[in-house]
Amino acid sequence: MGLLSIVEGAREAGEASAGERTPAHGLAATGPAAAPVIAVEGDLDGLLALEADWRALERQTARPGQVFQSFDWCSAWTQAGAGDADVQLRIVTARVEGRLVLVWPLMQVRTGPFCVLRWLSDPYSQYGDVLVEAGAGSEPVLAAAWGHIRALPGIDAIRLRHVRADAAVAGFLARHCRPAGAADCAPCLDLTAYRDEAAYDQRYTRTQRRRRRRIRQKLEDRGALDFRLLTGGPEFDRLIERVVAEKRAWLAARGLHSRPLADPRLADFIRQLAAGSDLQVALSVLSAGGEAVAFEIGLRYAQHHFGYITARDARLANTSPARLHTDMSQRRAMADGMRVFDLMVPGDPYKVSWSNVSVPVFDLYAPLTWLGRLYGFGYLEGLRPLMRRAYHAAPPGLRRHSRRLIGG
Repeated sequence: MGLLSIVEGAREAGEASAGERTPAHGLAATGPAAAPVIAVEGDLDGLLALEADWRALERQTARPGQVFQSFDWCSAWTQAGAGDADVQLRIVTARVEGRLVLVWPLMQVRTGPFCVLRWLSDPYSQYGDVLVEAGAGSEPVLAAAWGHIRALPGIDAIRLRHVRADAAVAGFLARHCRPAGAADCAPCLDLTAYRDEAAYDQRYTRTQRRRRRRIRQKLEDRGALDFRLLTGGPEFDRLIERVVAEKRAWLAARGLHSRPLADPRLADFIRQLAAGSDLQVALSVLSAGGEAVAFEIGLRYAQHHFGYITARDARLANTSPARLHTDMSQRRAMADGMRVFDLMVPGDPYKVSWSNVSVPVFDLYAPLTWLGRLYGFGYLEGLRPLMRRAYHAAPPGLRRHSRRLIGG
C-alpha cells in the first residue's frame, strides 16, 4: 500500500470520529471567490501579535496531534530561545476576508551547506501539522501557502518530520513531497475502550499482572507508594530539573544523543510552557517511602495525554519503577477524562506493549534547488538511513563518538 493510500485511510477514520471539531463556519462557506492572503511572520513580535487569532483557530479546528503547533508550544519554545542562534522563524499564515484560516509554523535553519525549512521547534516537537480551517476550501488554502513557502528566497529544501497519517496536512504533503527514510508509528492507548478502571485492568495478561505485583512489592519494601500529578509551583520546578538530569544520565549510559535533552535551556522551556492556557504540562511522580523513583513530563491537550519525557531513578533500574509508573499514569489520565494516552514516536516495542492503537508517521521532504536535491537524494534518502542503522547497531562506546553525525 502506498503512502497516499495509508494517509487517506487514516484521515478518513480520524474524520469519522472527530466530526465535532469541524467549525460551523468553515472554509466551504467562503466560496471560490475568496482568495487567501498569505503572509510570513519572521520574529517573536510577529508571533505574539497572532495570539488571539491563533488561539481562536485552534479552538475551532485543532486536532489533538497538533499540540506542537499550538500557540502555547510555539510561543514558549521561541521565548525560551530553545533554537540555535541561526534559526529564523517562518510562520506562514493565510487569511480569507480578514479571518485567520491557516497557521503553518516553520523555521529556517542551516544544516552544513544547506538551508532547510523545518517545523518550528523540530526536534523538540514530536508531530508536525498545519492548523487549517476544515471544509472544501482547505485544499486551495494549503496550495496557496505551499506555493508561497516554495518561493521563499534562499531555501534549498523543505524537510517535515513526523507527519501523522491523520494530520490535516498529511494528504496534501503526500502529493507534493518525497518520503525521507522509513515510516514509523505512534503507539497510543485509546482510553475510551475501557468503561472503568476494572475494564482497563482486564487488558493485562496473568503474567503481566504478576510482574506488576512484584514491582509494587519491591517498591513497597522501601516504604508507602504515592503517585502525584503536579502542574506548577516550586516542587514542580525542582522536579523538572530532576527529570531532565535522570533522562540525560540514562541516555549517556547507552551512548545515545537527544538534541532537546542536550540543550541546557530545556528545563526553562518546559517551565515557560507550563504558563500557557490551552496546553497543560502535567508532571507525574511515583514515590516510594517519600523518595521519588519514576517520573513523566506529560502534555495534555484536547483531551489527549502525551508522554513527552519519562525517567526513573538510575539506582533502581533492576526494580523497574517506570513500568508501574506508566500503569498509574494511564489510570490517572483515564480518571481525569483523557480520551487517548499517546506514547509518541518512535514505535518501540515497549511502547506498543502499552498501546492498543498505532498511527503511521512519516518523514517527508521537497527539494527546491540543486543543493536541496543533493541534501534529499544524497543525505536523507541515501546516507542518513545507513548511518542510523550503523549507529543503533554500534556498542555504546562507539555511539558516544558518532552520535552527533546523524542529528541533522
